[in-house]
Amino acid sequence: MEGKVLWFDARKLNENVNNMILTVNQSSNFTGILYSSQQLHKIEHSPRMTVAAMIEEEEELLGLEDSEVVVASQNLAILKSAREKGFVTAWYIQVVDEATMNLAYEKGTENPLLIIEFKDETNIPLELIIAEMQRYDVDVFKYVKTAVDGRISGDVMEVGSKGVLLSSDSVEEIVKLNSLASLKRRSQLEVVKAKVTKVEHLGPGERACIDTTSLLTSEEAMVIGSTSSGGLLVCSETHYLPYMNTRPFRVNAGAVHSYVWCPGDKTQYITDLSVGNEVTVVDTSGNARTVTIGRMKIEVRPLLLIEAEYEGETINAIVQDDWHIRIFDGDGNPKNATTFKEGDSILAYLCEPGRHVGVKIQETILEK
Repeated sequence: MEGKVLWFDARKLNENVNNMILTVNQSSNFTGILYSSQQLHKIEHSPRMTVAAMIEEEEELLGLEDSEVVVASQNLAILKSAREKGFVTAWYIQVVDEATMNLAYEKGTENPLLIIEFKDETNIPLELIIAEMQRYDVDVFKYVKTAVDGRISGDVMEVGSKGVLLSSDSVEEIVKLNSLASLKRRSQLEVVKAKVTKVEHLGPGERACIDTTSLLTSEEAMVIGSTSSGGLLVCSETHYLPYMNTRPFRVNAGAVHSYVWCPGDKTQYITDLSVGNEVTVVDTSGNARTVTIGRMKIEVRPLLLIEAEYEGETINAIVQDDWHIRIFDGDGNPKNATTFKEGDSILAYLCEPGRHVGVKIQETILEK
C-alpha cells in the first residue's frame, strides 16, 4: 500500500468520535478525514489533515467558512456550485449495479476526487472503473470497512485505487491500515562484487526451493546466506535448462539453515518460511521487491559451499551441488554454481551482522 492516500470516515461515529480522531491524528499515513456537515468544526483534528465535509443540501455550502474544506456530495449539482465557489470537490457515489458503475466513470471526470462505495465485495467493478479513469486526472478512493480490504483495493489492477476511505469504529483497524501503508513493496539494496575465496563439495543435506506466487525475471534472485553478514544472489529458475522446463516462480535457494532476506531488511531461516510469507527478490542493479511464498519444497540433495570476501568481510551460501543452480557472477551474468572457482567475482549483499529473530540488532557477534 506504499504511496496510497488514507482517509478516515467519521460520519457514523458518535460517542467515541474524539478517541477515534485522536488515533487517526497519531497515524502518520492518514492524511484526511470525512465529516458530516454537522460535525465540521466541532471535532479537533491535526492541522496536517485534509478535511472533507459531506454536503447534502446546497444551503449547507453557506456554512463553510473555510474554502480549504473539500466538499463531498452525492449531488453533482451541489458539486458544480461548490467548484464555482472555489472549493475542491469529491463526488461520492454508491455503485450497486452495472448502471451505477458506468455512471461512476462517465460522470466521475467532472470532479478531482471520486469516492466509491460498492454494494458487493467483488473488486471487478473497481477494476473496470480504474481502467476507464486512468487517462484522467482524477483520484479514485474506495470506501472500505477493514484494513485488509484497504490493502486489497490498493493492489487492484496493479496500480489500485489512489486512496481508501476507512469507515470503522475500531481503533485496531486504524492502526492496522496505517501499518500496512508503511510496508514498502519496492526498495533498494546495495549489491556488491565480491571475490570467491572457497568452493567445497559438502555431501548430502536438506535444501529448499522457494516457490513464489510471482513470475520472476531473469535478472532477479534471492539473497541467501549462512550468516547475518549477508549472502549471495541465487538466481531464479528462469534460465535455460536442457532437460526440463524453467520454473520462473522458483528460487532453488539452498540449505535449510540459511538466512533468506525479507522485506524491511529482515531475515528468516528457510525452515521458518511457509505459504503466505513474504520474501525479497533483488535484481543485479539492487532493485528489490516483495513477493509472496506459494509453497516450500524441501528435499535431500548434495550440497555445495561457496564462500566469498568483500572488503575484509566473509560470507557464504550453501546451495544444491548441481550445474543447473545459478548464482550471479560479478558482471551480473547467471553462472552455474558448480563452475565457480577461487578468485572468481560474484554478486553479494552485505550488511552489519547481528540478528534476533530476523531483526537487525547492535551486538557483538562472531559467526563462522
